[in-house]
Amino acid sequence: MLLLIGMKNDFGSVMTMKYNYIKAYKDNDEMRKSLNELTGKTFGFNFENWYSNGFWGDKFIPHSLVDGNKVIAHVSVNLMDFDLDGTEKHYIQIGTVMTDKDYRGQGLSCYLIQKVIDEYKEKSDGIYLFGNDSVINFYPRFGFIKSKEYQYSKDICSINNVKKMQQVDMSDAVKWEDFFNTVKNSVSNDRFTMNNPGLVAFWTRWSSSVYYLAEEDTYIIADVKGENLFIKQIIASHKVNLETVISSFGSEIKKVILGFAPYDGNGYKVDEYHEEDCTLFILGKDLENIENKKLIFPNLSHA
Repeated sequence: MLLLIGMKNDFGSVMTMKYNYIKAYKDNDEMRKSLNELTGKTFGFNFENWYSNGFWGDKFIPHSLVDGNKVIAHVSVNLMDFDLDGTEKHYIQIGTVMTDKDYRGQGLSCYLIQKVIDEYKEKSDGIYLFGNDSVINFYPRFGFIKSKEYQYSKDICSINNVKKMQQVDMSDAVKWEDFFNTVKNSVSNDRFTMNNPGLVAFWTRWSSSVYYLAEEDTYIIADVKGENLFIKQIIASHKVNLETVISSFGSEIKKVILGFAPYDGNGYKVDEYHEEDCTLFILGKDLENIENKKLIFPNLSHA
């Protein structure tokens, strides 16, 4: 699709700029390389390792504007399947919104976001994104509203807890394969569970935050900082007792913070969640359940 945009030059005359709109081009080497270059300049990472390892599937769909063979503006569409208190939900997460610095001020991101909304609004249960402070007034133009999330935490009495956790070396191909097979066959272990193995791979393939509890045949994505345990996700092919997982990190743990909403919140403190320079925006009434039910988007679901 050809997009024509009128822009005034330094002399006040209007110039017509011609850009092509493309999407779902992950296997186009030239366009993917250009996308990676723009992503690197904008966010400091790229998708190439993720792609080359086979994890970029059909749930991550690039939508871009191209000048010649150069990606100049981009919006990612992530097809997000969730289990919300036993009910399947199909949301769209917008991510990696960016415009090359030499092409800003032309409304290119506005064009792409509206294209995405028009395409997916009636095909999903809602559309959401996480915006930084610099664009806090940008997304409401499209009908997005701010929404709250809630985080669960509690103090731990762990005097007699024996450490049983094993940190997993994700550079080991066999260990990685065992882990990822479990990811693909995992069941819900929280109230709001994401089903997107490719996105889990994005966050864990080269991570030092993967642990294994042998007696429960369970993987835990977590960070330990002193006496604080931050659990991002529990991954297993069966239901797992959360308290067993927590105690298995040993007696040094005095506080646990969860990056998901547990099945049983008894004993947990529930606080409105605030992340620096990050605001949740939602479009669609169904997504109001996040705030109304005091949930949080699982940490590994951010794209």
